[in-house]
Amino acid sequence: MRTTNKLAIVLSVVAVISLTAAVCRAQAPSQSAVEKWEQLSEDQKAQLRRKFQRWNSLTDQQKAEIRKKVKAFKALPPDERQRIKDNFSQFKQLPPKQKQALREDFNRWRRLPLKQKQQIRETHRRFQNLPPAQRQQLMKRYRQWQQLSPEQRQRVREKIKRRRNQ
Repeated sequence: MRTTNKLAIVLSVVAVISLTAAVCRAQAPSQSAVEKWEQLSEDQKAQLRRKFQRWNSLTDQQKAEIRKKVKAFKALPPDERQRIKDNFSQFKQLPPKQKQALREDFNRWRRLPLKQKQQIRETHRRFQNLPPAQRQQLMKRYRQWQQLSPEQRQRVREKIKRRRNQ
């Protein structure tokens, strides 16, 4: 199962739990589950039916993994949970091609060796700490780099290598 699908399921389960808890809190404690169900809008009922059908189609192992992720999600600080929810909402609104590109990037990231991930994180941290003017200059150079053909890029790499060896 793809990680983005797992995240979707985790967030869906969190949403179902939150919605159920909210409905339960809003009702009198003596109110039966049937009465609580009747209080939901048709859209809420349809959403819950779809989510429960999806949940019931999972294997026990997948359910256990999701429960573990929900527990970890709930253990996060509230601001981190909100950031994740916001990012997921933004992702859901992207066009399908952008979603697919992000999934591919994410899968490439997951396959990178730990050392390479650490180097990328450190480079990103250093970039974020640069003054805005320097960041803009680097971004301008990066856009120029993107415009180069593979042959031109190779020539630039060779030129840089020669300069380093002098």
